[in-house]
Amino acid sequence: MKFLITWYCLLNLGIGVYRTNAQPGYPPPCDQAKQVKLDTDENKRQILLDFIRSCKEKYWFNNKGIILLREHQNAEGKQCWLLLPSIDDSYKDNPPSRFASFNGDIILISDAYSNGRAKPTAGDRTGLNQCLQQIIGDRVYTRPTMQREASRMYRGSLIVVFNLDGSYEKLLPL
Repeated sequence: MKFLITWYCLLNLGIGVYRTNAQPGYPPPCDQAKQVKLDTDENKRQILLDFIRSCKEKYWFNNKGIILLREHQNAEGKQCWLLLPSIDDSYKDNPPSRFASFNGDIILISDAYSNGRAKPTAGDRTGLNQCLQQIIGDRVYTRPTMQREASRMYRGSLIVVFNLDGSYEKLLPL
């Protein structure tokens, strides 16, 4: 009888681990990536909701997809977001050190130059990638070995410029 109970518990544990998409729980499962809160006001919350809905309708399939967010200041000193949908593990080339969980979706956050290019990651990339892989789970595909960066980088992306008065502008990249 003991054997059957042990076998049943191990079987359920194995199925539970197999079905999970990303590592649940607070705090995050590792220390290398810092969790931040992005939806600090109603405008940012609505921008994220709209962008994620668009990604789910147009770019993400089979419950696969994350958002890459690149934060920078433009020439006028305004905070800007470059939001990019991603379905592959291209984040591993330059892993960001911050992430957010928003309504169950994962957003990886990088500091960027004013042109939207992510700044290079400092520190241990291997440890950071292992941490992010735990957080993301199976939400992304392993990227193909050959892929044109321009088609991956800007398809479906959005630039958001935040004004000091709390308003914002949405722009499409060229």
